[in-house]
Amino acid sequence: MMPSAKQIYDDAFMQGLKPDPLLTVSEWADANRMLSSVASGEPGPWRTSRTPYLKEIMDCLSPSSSVERVVFMKGAQLGGTEAGLNWIGYVIQQAPGPMLLVQPTVETAKRNSKQRIDPLIEGSAALRQIVKDPRSRDSGNTVLSKEFPGGILMMTGANSAVGLRSMPIRFLFMDEIDGYPGDADGEGDPVALAVQRTVTFANRKILMVSTPTIKGYSRIEAAYAESDQRKFYVPCPHCGEFQVLVWAQVKWNKGERQAAFYECEFCHAPIQDYQKSQMFREGVWLAEGDGDGRTAGFHLSSLYSPHGWTSWGDVAVEHGQVYKDPPRLKTWTNTKLGETWEEDADRVDGEGLMARREAWGELLPADVAVLTAGVDVQDDRLEIEIVGWGRDEESWSIDYRVLWGDPSSPAVWEDLDNLLRYPRPHSRQLPDMTIRAAAIDTGGHHTLKSYAFCRSRQGRRIWAIKGRGGMGVPIWPRKPSTKNKGKVPLFIVGVDACKEAILSRLRIEEPGPGFLHFPMQRDADYFKQLTAESVVTRYHKGRPIREWKKRDSDRNEALDCRVYAMAALQGLIAMGFRLNRDVEKLAEHPLKNAIAESGASQPKRIKPKRRVIQSSWM
Repeated sequence: MMPSAKQIYDDAFMQGLKPDPLLTVSEWADANRMLSSVASGEPGPWRTSRTPYLKEIMDCLSPSSSVERVVFMKGAQLGGTEAGLNWIGYVIQQAPGPMLLVQPTVETAKRNSKQRIDPLIEGSAALRQIVKDPRSRDSGNTVLSKEFPGGILMMTGANSAVGLRSMPIRFLFMDEIDGYPGDADGEGDPVALAVQRTVTFANRKILMVSTPTIKGYSRIEAAYAESDQRKFYVPCPHCGEFQVLVWAQVKWNKGERQAAFYECEFCHAPIQDYQKSQMFREGVWLAEGDGDGRTAGFHLSSLYSPHGWTSWGDVAVEHGQVYKDPPRLKTWTNTKLGETWEEDADRVDGEGLMARREAWGELLPADVAVLTAGVDVQDDRLEIEIVGWGRDEESWSIDYRVLWGDPSSPAVWEDLDNLLRYPRPHSRQLPDMTIRAAAIDTGGHHTLKSYAFCRSRQGRRIWAIKGRGGMGVPIWPRKPSTKNKGKVPLFIVGVDACKEAILSRLRIEEPGPGFLHFPMQRDADYFKQLTAESVVTRYHKGRPIREWKKRDSDRNEALDCRVYAMAALQGLIAMGFRLNRDVEKLAEHPLKNAIAESGASQPKRIKPKRRVIQSSWM
């Protein structure tokens, strides 16, 4: 017999009185999360079975778990950010309360909101019903704030002290914490400021996610060390023995890195990439540390990236491209192995570099594919280095000039303009090469004159830059700032990242990726300036801060010029320039004569000359 209308109504009423089912975060994601084509390479319903290692990480964030803090130190292409987004969706629908999402900067927080948070809400019918459309009146839905019944999601950058101390929060998600600045507007460590906002909640939950950076300075490494240090053990499909995937067991036949496989450390049988799915389904997280009983720590390298994402062959190929170049090997270690990089803190011997000088004559070396310049502005002169770049950023110091003159007058700037236009003959049969891009420091002396020079030369890629120190500042920004007195596009350059790359590459002893070549004309003073700075550690409110310092009596213009020339190259790359592609095109042009070829491989020793002092006759 069909139920009456009253019975149907009463059943629905009683059903509505029941509390929501006590789902875990992973169960909620499997039932409600939809991945959009905008933010995911695999759009469609979320499946925890695709990344089984994320299940325990997400479920530790569920109310049923006694874990208070979750630390995830990871490599790339593992789905860590998506797991955090699942937690955000879960909080909005299942456990409403005040929540804060912290990105490295306010700019990245805004970008993340548009590219990640909005698709998260729009892709889930359950969340769309709760979070109002931003176009409606009084929706409470803005770029950095999403209101919902019983709670609010706020987003900010670690560089904003105001955003980190406004109101108490129960749920805290800190993403890419190794990219946070050491200090937020002079008010202290941004991680400590954010955590302080959770102390009033006994049932708080904190998620910290990041790829690590430098040993001893990495926030995520320090947090993981305080946790129970869990690692994901997976069984060999041949012998069944459980093991943690490590780089040392990735093998390949000579010349076949793309076909790399994993060798079981017990039975030594080869495991192929397609067998990952079976291994991960049967994997288990095992704690290897004691911890404080409230912090669950998870470490995962990109060797665990699911089949179809990043293969063992992909990791091996990238390693083959960078293993001779310390700066790029550092990035590979951080992003692929999910491990910190230990810096060689010894100062580079400037005098020892003089023995590496070569003589390549008046022609540009055969492997130079592009020229960039770095310009340092002083009170009474301009100093310029012109650098030639080859495959994998192997470089040649083509020219170093000091243009004496008052930068407040036009004469010295005319000299600079002539120098930047000057065509240079190449040792291959191709047209003379001119400087493709130049970076001019505007952060110290004669700023307005520097702005004026760059403003009218944007089409020639002569860029106004300003250096900024600190960990996590990229060498070249995504876009320039125009908030300056000159109203000129101003590019903020991560000078610490440049200096680390340069000093690491100076230690490379064989020509190849990253190697720095110098001509016989470079004198001892040049090398002294190039190696004038080294890393020192200072402590600010208990946190170690890395800084590049020089002795007060030392000069460092040569290092600054090389930093700016390197930044100019990164600016070209950001515009789509592919250095290695242009190097390959060089091979299509033969050397002009046999002498040029033999001269490049057999450098002759000549008497060193002082750096040229350029005057207005050019």
